[in-house]
Amino acid sequence: MVFNNSFMGRRRVYSHQFDFPPPQPLPGTDAPPMPYVLVADEAFKMSGNLIKPYSSCGLDVSKRTFNYCLTRARMMVECTFGLLVSKWQIFSKPIQLKRETVDEVVKCGVVLHNFLRSKEPLLIQHIPEDSQMTSITSFVPRFTVAVAAMRDSFSAYFSSAAERLDWQDHYI
Repeated sequence: MVFNNSFMGRRRVYSHQFDFPPPQPLPGTDAPPMPYVLVADEAFKMSGNLIKPYSSCGLDVSKRTFNYCLTRARMMVECTFGLLVSKWQIFSKPIQLKRETVDEVVKCGVVLHNFLRSKEPLLIQHIPEDSQMTSITSFVPRFTVAVAAMRDSFSAYFSSAAERLDWQDHYI
């Protein structure tokens, strides 16, 4: 996998060297602190700071709710990146610059996007609430009991009164 072999994946996220903020309780709860996480799909190896959906077989309502919320978050990230690519073609292919320069190019793209957004209307095609993202089938890597428990805690939170959305049951 590309991410597993990338600098960010191998040398930062999976080795716990990525500069995530410290864990904090989830909003509206007094539960133990939860780590900040990257949202991923089934193709990724789950870790303490990278979370992916449950496999789709025999899920209870809480786990289906979690998968739905994770899918919506992934769709938001993909749409946001699509906006950057549509404005600046430099993001449509690998950037052939030093890593430090690429970091600055990405930051600049985000700042310019936010500036332009404040000056011009943003036309985004609406994604229907009941649309389903297709997922790729891949191997299921092993992960620790602690990481599985962390995902279960997020799952319980998304089904709790603190986070529950009135309309979410219609799409699960």
